[in-house]
Amino acid sequence: MTLFLLGTLAVKAQEVLFPYPDIPDEVEVPEARLAYMLNHFWQHYVFADTTATHRQVGEQGMVDFLNLMQHADSLTAAKSAAAWADSLAANTSATPFFTDLMERYLADPESPVHNDLVYAHLLRALPQTPQRIWLLQQVEKNQVGSRAADIIVTFNDGHRCPLRKVEAALTLIVFFDPDCERCHALDVLLSQEPRIQQNPRLTVVRVKADDLHGEYYIPHIPSLYLLDPEKRVLLKDATLADVLRHL
Repeated sequence: MTLFLLGTLAVKAQEVLFPYPDIPDEVEVPEARLAYMLNHFWQHYVFADTTATHRQVGEQGMVDFLNLMQHADSLTAAKSAAAWADSLAANTSATPFFTDLMERYLADPESPVHNDLVYAHLLRALPQTPQRIWLLQQVEKNQVGSRAADIIVTFNDGHRCPLRKVEAALTLIVFFDPDCERCHALDVLLSQEPRIQQNPRLTVVRVKADDLHGEYYIPHIPSLYLLDPEKRVLLKDATLADVLRHL
């Protein structure tokens, strides 16, 4: 996948005119090529140019940058996030535009590049304000791969128990608000979806957002979490389409 992404960058560059860096021919290992691309991603972009057309180019570059970061190891992602933040520090007029893009593309569950791990890397790299410190603390909760915080969950029959006592190969948590129309629409979809209703490995439980006490950060309602048998997070703040693809 990484090779494909890097191979398509030249084509995208012609379409959107973003000045992608050229990877030296001697850098041949895919992981090294990805690291080079990310670490030098912004070196030719002129942050001081605030024209609308140039900002459109910057937005396309930001989307590609976030997409590539999802395929990088933690050290590479942290280093490339720091390089991005350093570029903004040297061009403060561009900071609001790019931090708004960061929030729009990484915080929205329906964004094609939604990713809390990448979001956390960028938040750490930026100057620490009280708001960013608080947001980083929230985003770091229940990251993919970590064991989900134990909370009381409700089954479809009304039975309640601690999450850790749910015995299932896969557990789908639906965080909802009883007054949320989107939550009711999701319930209808879940009840009509055979891959949910007829999956013997999957158990669906629900949690009212108002019943949480800070164990989870739920910026959007409804929100779906998919857990493995040990209650490690497989999908976080996911869409139903994400869950069905995983199943």
